[in-house]
Parts: sequence; C-alpha cells; structure tokens
Amino acid sequence: MSLDTVRKDLSLALQKVLVNAARESAFGFLGSAPEQRLISLEPTERSWVAHIASDGFGLDQKILLEQYITTELPVEMPRVTVYYKRLKSLGDRIQNPQSAPAPVDGKKPFGVNQKIKPIPGVKRIIAVSSGKGGVGKSTVSVNLAVGLAIEGHKVGLLDADLYGPSAAMLMGLEGPMPVSAQQRMIPLEKYGVKVVSFGFMTDPYTPVIWRGPMITKALEQLFYQVEWGELDELIIDLPPGTGDVQLTMIENLPLYGGIVVSTPQAIALLDAHKGLSMFEKLQVPIIGLVENMAHFQCGVCGHLEDIFGQDQIEQFSVQRKVPILARIPLNRSIREASDEGRPVIISDPSCGRYYRPLVEAVIEYGNRQ
Repeated sequence: MSLDTVRKDLSLALQKVLVNAARESAFGFLGSAPEQRLISLEPTERSWVAHIASDGFGLDQKILLEQYITTELPVEMPRVTVYYKRLKSLGDRIQNPQSAPAPVDGKKPFGVNQKIKPIPGVKRIIAVSSGKGGVGKSTVSVNLAVGLAIEGHKVGLLDADLYGPSAAMLMGLEGPMPVSAQQRMIPLEKYGVKVVSFGFMTDPYTPVIWRGPMITKALEQLFYQVEWGELDELIIDLPPGTGDVQLTMIENLPLYGGIVVSTPQAIALLDAHKGLSMFEKLQVPIIGLVENMAHFQCGVCGHLEDIFGQDQIEQFSVQRKVPILARIPLNRSIREASDEGRPVIISDPSCGRYYRPLVEAVIEYGNRQ
C-alpha cells in the first residue's frame, strides 16, 4: 500500500473520529466543523503525526481529545501521535479575550486565554528544559542569561526548580530577596542579570516536600509577585521532567520559545525526546537543542574524547527536525567556575566561547520573529 493511500485512509478515519467526538457533550469545544481541525498528517519511523488545530482548547480538553482519538481510532489504522497547533497567533488570543469558547455544560470555559497572562514589562520568556536531571541544564541557563546580558540585553533568570534550586550557587548569590513596600519580591542582581530563585528563600540543606497545588501557588507568586522591571528576556530554568511545574508555566505564560538540554548518550536522549514532545504538544515554539558534555577535553593536552558517544545528537536533530544550538564539552574550568559562582562565559573566555553559539542563536531567533 502506498504512502499516499495510507495517508488518505488515515485522514478519513481521523476526521470520522473527530465528527463522532463532536456529537458528545464533553467535546462541544470542537465546534461545528470538527473534521476541519485535522491540519496535516506526517509519517515518522514509528507512527504518524497528526497536527490538529487547537484554537479554543485548554489543556484539559487537549488531553481528553487525545485520549479519545487513541481509543476510538480503528485498530487497523497505524499508530497516531497527536500534536496540537494554534492557527491563530497567541498574541491575538491574549488581546481578544472575547474569543474564548462558551462554557460547556455550565462549566468554566477551558480557552487558553482563560489563564494566559503576560508578566508586565517582560518581552520574551524562554524556557530551558531537560527530560533528565544531571545534564547541566541550570549551568546552560545561567550562562545563556549572562551571555545575553553581555550583549546589552536586559535579562532576568527565574530558577523554577523548586525541589533542587541551583541558580543561587551558580551565580554566587545568597538570599533573602528584599521586599518592596507593595510586598513584591525584588530580584537580586549580578553580572547584569536579575535573579529569582526559591533557593533564596530556603535553607540549602532542607528539602522541599510539597504536593502539586503548593508548587503551583509558589510558581504563580514567582511569576507575578516579583518586581522584574523591563526585560528583553526572562530565562526560566525548569526542573527536569514533564510535571506540575512545566504544566503550570505553560498554562500561565506566553512562552516565546523552548530550549532542550541533553547529554549525548542514548539514555539521556530518550528523555530529551519527551521534553521536546512536551513543548510540541503544548504548542511552545522550539528554539533548538543544546548538547552538553559533548566530549571530554583533557586539561593538559586538549585531547577530545567522546565518552558519552558520538553522532547520536545529530541523529536526534535530524529525526526531530530541531537545530543544534551549541556543543559544550565536559571541562574542568566550567565545573570549577560553576562551583565558585562565576559563570564561565564571563570569568573564563577560553571556555565561555562554547556558550557563544547558543547566545547568538537565541538572538538570531529573536531577529527572525
């Protein structure tokens, strides 16, 4: 059977599933022409990717529809992965709240604009993510923020890893943060970067043992009860994984783009796939991928050794169609500077140069938008 034939049959089957879903009261958000929400079908090595227009959908509705499609698609059809895509720009949705869908069965509307709320004064919000911990995501976030500040940008850094905050140590800062007369937190500032971290508020050796609702409330305070001032970029250092923190951020903030950090070994890239898919499913534009600990660089002779593997990042980049923004070695100077609270991009230019392509790529990405 040809690829075109499979595409046609699968398209018809998916459109039928969408039409059937719209007949049920729980799926009233699909509108009067649900079959038109299927934008495209693209084959991958393991499945087909179905791009579905999600204008007017909230997160709960996306999950509900994806589960319905997975359950109701005929078994003879190939496996489908659902990616959502807005046809109308997020900016328009924020500026036109009247476009929210009507309540379904008396419930509160789920439209995206119900919760999306920009941070006053912040032009661009960039999320730095990783599927797995220990890949150097926070070090990348800090050096990206300082690198942008070196270029004359007004930059903020929000350490959103509430369970394991590290920005305070990486930036050489200690709390607590001052509080304004209006009871708003004032960021600490160093190297031209305004920094907010949960690490400023807790003892470094005391664990945060909180459930999801408490995490959500704390994050909203870090988003909106801080005197950020005017910023060109706010870099958000996310915790590893795809849980409460990520969902709270994406539900609340108009994200400008996402960056995924990974080491090159297969086990780390497995989780990087998940982090990337999270951004895609939740319609966060993807800036690209950073390969951290790309190779080991001997401090004596400069010899490079691919201790975590070779060429796997390139395969990942081609497979997921995302650019590699920078390749950063496993280097003693980077580790020492990080431990001492001196971001290497400013304290040791010979090693900081590895972060320059990332900074330049983010600036270039902004110029293209």
